[in-house]
Amino acid sequence: MTPPISRDLIRHPGPKRSDRILSARGTVTTRTVTLPRGSVLMQAVAQAMDDAGCDSGVMVLDGLRIGPYRYVMPGPSHDADHAAWYSAPRDGGSGKIVFGTAIVGRRDGAWWLHCHARWTDGDATRMGHLLPDDVKLSEDAQVTLHAFKGGAFEVLHDAETNFSIFHAMGGMADGNAVIAKINPHEDISSALETLIHRAGFARANIHGIGSLIGAAFDGAPPMTSPISEVLIPPGAIWNGALHLPMECVDPDNGQYAGLLTKGHAPVCVTFEVMIVAT
Repeated sequence: MTPPISRDLIRHPGPKRSDRILSARGTVTTRTVTLPRGSVLMQAVAQAMDDAGCDSGVMVLDGLRIGPYRYVMPGPSHDADHAAWYSAPRDGGSGKIVFGTAIVGRRDGAWWLHCHARWTDGDATRMGHLLPDDVKLSEDAQVTLHAFKGGAFEVLHDAETNFSIFHAMGGMADGNAVIAKINPHEDISSALETLIHRAGFARANIHGIGSLIGAAFDGAPPMTSPISEVLIPPGAIWNGALHLPMECVDPDNGQYAGLLTKGHAPVCVTFEVMIVAT
């Protein structure tokens, strides 16, 4: 199969680091937490993380009702400082998240999150990067937290991409889960298989968000944009073979979904993942 687009279209401004996958092993406990109506998303998640007593986590926000809210979409860079950027912030009134994943870690010592979601707002279906300080919860919500201990996601400057983004730090020798940052141009399917083989997991669930330089799907139209924002919806598993659905949006609000074809979905800026043995 011919790749939908060449990864060579994205050239980052900094030196390519030698370690292409940064990972940390630890333990995950999964629990249901309540995010209260009227709270700001970042504040509600921070309280939930404090209550859980964990180091980092992944929060699944499917079904969350929000509004008002602000978000950005993927966009081109207008200078040489970055290979890709964001749209101007956009406002929304009242939405319900269909699929939403928040990677939760620390930035300058305080809780921070990176969230990609697909949601409905009236008759429109939207997808993008929710701004956590500008999203209000319109109803109480019970959501799933995969609480991770033993390592952490920490926002650090990334010289290769010139972004301040989550890096996987620390880690233990054993545990039922792995968190990771996958660097640009690595095929996401191959990188996940590498992580799973290293951990020795026979079966696992996979959570994550990031960006891709195009994507080919099994039996569905490809995404041909070199700039995107994407998330892994429920159902991503390893059971001796990788089953990896993906939800994608491009800068023109083109939305794509399907099972990724291995070898044809390279990372654009970063991909943050959690793999949990089952």
